[in-house]
Amino acid sequence: MAIEPSPHTFEPAGLSHKAAWPLALGISPLLYAQGKWVRKQVPRLPPAPQPWAGSVEGPRELKVLGLGDSTIAGVGVSDARHGLIPQFSLALHETTQRGVSWRSVGESGATSKDILGRFLEPALVEGADIVFVSLGANDAKDLKPLGATLSRFERLLNVLHDGHPDAVLIFSSLPAFYLFPTLPQPLRTIMYAHAQAIERSIRPMIESLPYAMMSPPPSGYHDRFFAIDGFHPSEDGYRDWARWAVDDAIARGALEL
Repeated sequence: MAIEPSPHTFEPAGLSHKAAWPLALGISPLLYAQGKWVRKQVPRLPPAPQPWAGSVEGPRELKVLGLGDSTIAGVGVSDARHGLIPQFSLALHETTQRGVSWRSVGESGATSKDILGRFLEPALVEGADIVFVSLGANDAKDLKPLGATLSRFERLLNVLHDGHPDAVLIFSSLPAFYLFPTLPQPLRTIMYAHAQAIERSIRPMIESLPYAMMSPPPSGYHDRFFAIDGFHPSEDGYRDWARWAVDDAIARGALEL
């Protein structure tokens, strides 16, 4: 397996992105107040009910592991089968006609520090052919320092490859927070800029490895993408995201047909 270079051009993190974190410190009382207002206005959705594992029959079964935050936990849907990893697996089955089994590991609100501290053991207990990581949104939302976040992602890459040496690692891009309807300004801009600082810094690290790739950022979100909280994906959102991720990975030669 040889992952082809991305056909997209990605600019490195600029000063405007890296300045988001120190700027946030300077206006932290305002951002705190806006965050508190959002939490009061937006319904808090639970993770999808267990089980977070399943399979679809077919030859030459592929094993998919999902690892990360609320999007891995299926926040936004009432049935786990409509979440990101099951929908990714079903799209993979439809495209390849191979059997696919999946399981999801993580929790809503998880940061890279949380995943490294509490979820590596369950992530490594079974083998995987594909590891789909959706992580970093909470590092951006919680304004975690850029340097520490990059170090944690580097460690996560190493641990996942050591534990799943034959697997392809697919990392999702971070959310386009500037398109989130529930976020007021300047919180929206600060979160997006810090998310871009993280994404544009970890992308070259991920893409430099022959067994890993990072999906390109979304060009937008359609009218049915968000759940009722205006923050997490809906059934339509997860389905379309999953299909897009499969198509992108196959186009780059990351998944064997």
